[in-house]
Amino acid sequence: MPRLIPWQLATARTLQNRKPGNQHQQTGSSAISSRRSRVQFIAFKKSLRMAEITKSKTGPSFTTSIVIALLLGLLCGLLFGEYTNWIKWVGDAFVGLLQMAVLPYVAVSLITNVGRLSFSSSLRLLRISVSVLILLWLVGLVALLIMTQAFPDWESGSFFSSRFTEEPPAHDWLDLFVPSNPFRSLVDNSIPAVVVFCIGIGLGLMGLPNKEKLLEPLDILVAALAKLNKLVVRLTPIGMFAIVAQASGTIDFMQFSLIQGYLLTYAAAVVILSFVVVPALVAALTPVKFTEVVKASRDPLITAFVIGNTFVILPMIIDAIRKLYEDYNVVSGELYQEPDYLVPLAYPFPDVGRIVGLIFIPFAAWFYGTAIELDRYPTFLGVGILGSFGKPVITIPLLLDITELPSDIFNLFLASGVVAARFGDLMKSMHLIAFTILTGVFVGGFGEIKWKKLLAGWAVSALLLFLAAITIRGYLNASFKDTFSREKLVTEREMVFPSDRPSAVVPVSIADPGEPRPNAEPIREGQSRVERIRQQGCIRIGFDPGRMPFAYYNSRQQLVGFDIEMAYYLANDLAVDRPIRIEFLPIDSRIPLHEQLRDDHFDIAMSAIEGTVNQAALLPAIDPYMEVILAIVVPDHDKGKYKTRDDILAIPNLKLCVIKGSFFAERAARISADIELIELESANEYFDNRNLNANGLVISAESGSAWTLLRPEYSVANPLEGRIRVPLYYLTAADQEFESFLQNWLTLKRSDGTYQRLYEHWILGEENQSQSRRWYILRDVLHWVD
Repeated sequence: MPRLIPWQLATARTLQNRKPGNQHQQTGSSAISSRRSRVQFIAFKKSLRMAEITKSKTGPSFTTSIVIALLLGLLCGLLFGEYTNWIKWVGDAFVGLLQMAVLPYVAVSLITNVGRLSFSSSLRLLRISVSVLILLWLVGLVALLIMTQAFPDWESGSFFSSRFTEEPPAHDWLDLFVPSNPFRSLVDNSIPAVVVFCIGIGLGLMGLPNKEKLLEPLDILVAALAKLNKLVVRLTPIGMFAIVAQASGTIDFMQFSLIQGYLLTYAAAVVILSFVVVPALVAALTPVKFTEVVKASRDPLITAFVIGNTFVILPMIIDAIRKLYEDYNVVSGELYQEPDYLVPLAYPFPDVGRIVGLIFIPFAAWFYGTAIELDRYPTFLGVGILGSFGKPVITIPLLLDITELPSDIFNLFLASGVVAARFGDLMKSMHLIAFTILTGVFVGGFGEIKWKKLLAGWAVSALLLFLAAITIRGYLNASFKDTFSREKLVTEREMVFPSDRPSAVVPVSIADPGEPRPNAEPIREGQSRVERIRQQGCIRIGFDPGRMPFAYYNSRQQLVGFDIEMAYYLANDLAVDRPIRIEFLPIDSRIPLHEQLRDDHFDIAMSAIEGTVNQAALLPAIDPYMEVILAIVVPDHDKGKYKTRDDILAIPNLKLCVIKGSFFAERAARISADIELIELESANEYFDNRNLNANGLVISAESGSAWTLLRPEYSVANPLEGRIRVPLYYLTAADQEFESFLQNWLTLKRSDGTYQRLYEHWILGEENQSQSRRWYILRDVLHWVD
C-alpha cells in the first residue's frame, strides 16, 4: 500500500478508533465533525484507490512500451506501406474499447460528487467553485481564440463534393443539451445531454436523507469503471501500434507533416497557460506568490507529463496544495476547503487543457483549406465545452460533423495523441491545482483581488499567447503554404487511362485552332459513321479546352479531363483489328456547334456541352451522360451574401457573367429581370477579371469547384440549393446507328465502373491508388513487391 502522509494517517486513525455503535449518538459539533471526517475519508479513499489502480499499469515501463509501440508502428508503416490497411480494425477496436467505459464513468462520478453536497452547508462552495470553473474555462476559451490565429490565411478551393447539394446537419440545441430520453443520450454518446442529466440527479440527491446509502455503492461503481478503463489502457501499446502503423503506411507524407501545426499550437498554448497564465491568475486572486505556485506545481506537472496519466498524481497534487495552505496560513478548518475533497470533486469537470484542445477543429479546417464559419462558432464552442466532460475520442468526431469537416482527419488526431495527450495531462494537473487553491482560499475567506496584478498578468499572458500564435503562423506559412499547393491537384493531374488497360494503344493528335476543316473523306452512301471511323482508323473529336475539369490543358500542356479521358476509352472500344487514332479539333466558337457537326467537322463533340431549351430539337436521341448543378462562383469574401435566392435578389445592381449560348445563360435570365447579364466566351475571362465589374459567374458547381483550386480567392455559392440540374450531352450529327452505339457504350461504361472511376478522379478529385503510390521500403528500397 502506498505510504500515507501524516494528515492521511491521522484521518484514518480517527475513523478506525471510533466505535460504530456510538456514531448515532453524536450530536452538535461532534456529529458535524464525524460527517466531515467521513466525507473527507471517502474522498481520500477515492483518490488513493485511483492511484493504486493505475500505479502498476502506467509506470515508466508502461510509458516506455507506448513509445516502443509508437516507433514500431511507424517503422511498420514505412516498411509495408499500403499493406498495413488490414490492421485498421485493431485500431478501431481499441478506440471502441476506450469509449466503452468513459461515459458511464463520467456520469456516475458527476452524480456522486454533486450529490454529496448539501444545500445548507455547501451553497457557498457551490457558488465559489462554479465561479472558479467558469473563470478557468474563460481563460481556456480566450487562449483558444487567440491560438486560432496561428493558422495562416490559406485561401484554397476544393473539388466538387456530393455534399454540395445536401443541407447542413441541423443540430437542435434542445435535442443536444436536454436529455428528454437519458438512456438514448447514453446510447448515442450525447455527452452534453448526459452531463445535464447527471448534474440534475446530483442536485436532486443533495437534500435527501440517507443519501450515503446510494452514494457509497456508486463510489464502488466509480472505482470499478476506473479499473475497467485501466484494463483497456493496458492495451494502449497494441492499439497505438495499429493506429500509427496504418496511418504512417497509407497517409500522404505532406499531409502527415501538416499535423505539426496542431501539435505546435497546442503545446505552446499549454506551456504558456501552465507556467505563466494560470499561476499569474492564482497569484492575483490569493495570497500565494506566482513563484510559489510554479514551484509547488512543478513536480506534479512534470510527473503527469512523463507518466501520461493525471490519475496517478492526484495524491501528489493534494500534498502540494496542502503544503501551500500551511506555508501561507490559509487553513480555516472548513471541510470543503480541504484539497482531498476539492481535487476529486473537480476531476470530472472540463479542464482548461480539454478546452484548448478544441484547437484541433480550427486546425482541421485549415488542413483542408477552409475555415469554420462564424455562425457555427457558438455551436462549436458550446458543444466543445460540454463535450469536454468526456474524452476527445467521443467529442472530436461530433465536432467534425458539426463543422462539416471530413472525419478522416480523426485518424491523424489519434496518431498525434501520444504527444498531445501528455500536454493535456500537464494542463489538467495545473487546472486541478489552480481550481483547488482558488476555491479553497475563497471558501476559507482568504481570497482577495489584486487588480494591478490581475490586469498586468492578463496583459502579459495575452501578449505571450499572441507572440506564440504569430511565431507559429510564420513558421507554418513559410514551411507549408507554398509546398502544399492545391492548385497542383488540377494543373498536375494526369489521366487514369491506360493504367487499367496496359495493352491499350491510342495514338493522338491535336489540331491547332484555325479555319474549320470538314472531314476529307465524307461518309459514303450506305456507310455508317462507325464504319468510316474503323475504315479510316481515326475518330475526330471536337473539344473546348476551357471546360475544366472536363477538358483542359494541364501544366505539362497535356490535354486532359473527364471527357478527354472518356474519348480515349471510346477510341479504344471502337478498335477492332487495329488501333483507332484520335484527332482532337478545337470547337470554333464563331460557328454554331450544330452547324459544325452537320458539316462533318468532327464525329462527336465531347466537352461538357449543356442541353439548352433553344437547341432541344438539335440534341441527339441519347440520354445525357451527366447532370451538373447550377451554382455561382463569387469572391470568397462575398460568399455569405449568396446563401439563398432572396439574398441574390436583395443585391442592388447585380451583374452576373454567363458563358454565351449555355444553359446557365438561359437560366440566369429567368431568375430576375433586374439582373444584368454579361456574356463571355469562356470562364477564363471572368477569372482574369478583364474589367467586367461583375458580382459572380453562373456556372456548374462541378466546373466552378475546379476553378477555385486555381483561383482560391473565389468560392462556389449554392443559392438555389442544388435544385437546378443541367444535363450534359455528347453531341453528334444525326446518325441513328452511331447514336445507338453511343447509348449502349455509355451504359456499358457505367456498368464496368469506368464512368464512376473517372467521375471520382476528375470531378470529386479523389486520387487513384495506382497513380499516387505511396513510398515504402518494401517496394521502393528492397524491391520485393511491384
